[in-house]
Amino acid sequence: MLINISNTLCVSRHGSVQSGQWICYTPCPDAGNKKRQTWKQVTGLMSPCSVRDWLRTHFADEQMEQAFDAITQRNNLPANAAATN
Repeated sequence: MLINISNTLCVSRHGSVQSGQWICYTPCPDAGNKKRQTWKQVTGLMSPCSVRDWLRTHFADEQMEQAFDAITQRNNLPANAAATN
């Protein structure tokens, strides 16, 4: 499942909560469907630390990194706690 960080970046988590790896996506410029955004994969599997480094290098926007941190923290909650938040 893609998780939007902004209108220019999405991420998806792969693996378990404890050993989750992440992939980053940006909008696909060749998308012909204007009703729904199409995303292209721009990274391979990365650890959360690697994603933060990649965000600093490619976006230089602290809000993107903070948004990613919020997503990783939310995904680290136990399933029943996440459902109640």
